[in-house]
Amino acid sequence: MLTCYSQVSVTLSELFPDPVDGHPKPDSAADDKPRLRSLSVVLPAFNEQYNLRRTVEAARRILPKVASQWEIIIVNDGSRDATGRICDTLVAQIPRVRAVHHCGNKGYGAALKSGIMAARYDWIFFSDSDGQFDFAEISRLLDHAGENDIVAGFRKHRNDPFYRALNARGWNILARVSLGVAVRDIDCAFKLFRRRVFEQVQIRSVGAMVNTEILCQAFKFGMRIKEVEVTHYPREHGQPSGAKLRVIVKAFRELFRMWWKLRTITHEQEGLYPRGADEAAGVELNTQAG
Repeated sequence: MLTCYSQVSVTLSELFPDPVDGHPKPDSAADDKPRLRSLSVVLPAFNEQYNLRRTVEAARRILPKVASQWEIIIVNDGSRDATGRICDTLVAQIPRVRAVHHCGNKGYGAALKSGIMAARYDWIFFSDSDGQFDFAEISRLLDHAGENDIVAGFRKHRNDPFYRALNARGWNILARVSLGVAVRDIDCAFKLFRRRVFEQVQIRSVGAMVNTEILCQAFKFGMRIKEVEVTHYPREHGQPSGAKLRVIVKAFRELFRMWWKLRTITHEQEGLYPRGADEAAGVELNTQAG
């Protein structure tokens, strides 16, 4: 059988550590919040062999409390470690987990697009696979889901190295000035979308520009966006890739292309999904406990 991921040699304890609740979960409000009828969770992953299982376990503990139907879609973006093998093991062990494999590292934007294209449900949520967010805090986003198209988390206290926080602040200012994206934390990987958002919004960015691209189009189309504070934890394993020079250079190239493209975007733009798909599915909030 042909596989797209690296055949690395690691121990079973490295590949599949026991699920550990690595962060305190003081907010148990998810039990009492309105439930979505259906929710797809997209988790892009690149070289996350030490974080992926714990992240998926944390998500699947919370999702039955907030959605009647749910799925987790892991997108292995050409990882060179054991991430691909872990994906397939999780798929075999957990019926509601699905995996998409990229045969090479295509970039964060490409991974996110693959996950969104594979999503089947009325609402789409995405986060990172590195375990830096508390999935119980999705309840904070649900508080505002009924009246908004996008609910975006923002990190009041960002637990990243100083240089990453500085880069992020500069990027937020640049995007606000050049593209008119007036949000506090553009790249926060804790966002909830109505499915119909992607009937108009396209994803062309393959790299770190993807959040800016999505929000830029959403503002252009007059979509309702709410920002909600979420907790951000330190990364416990692995190395982030977003601050690498090649990633930054690619983001600036995509920023220029986005600025140029924004001048020609119209409300008639075709999105990732056919128009009217969510009306046919009957998108709604389900406030019943069942």
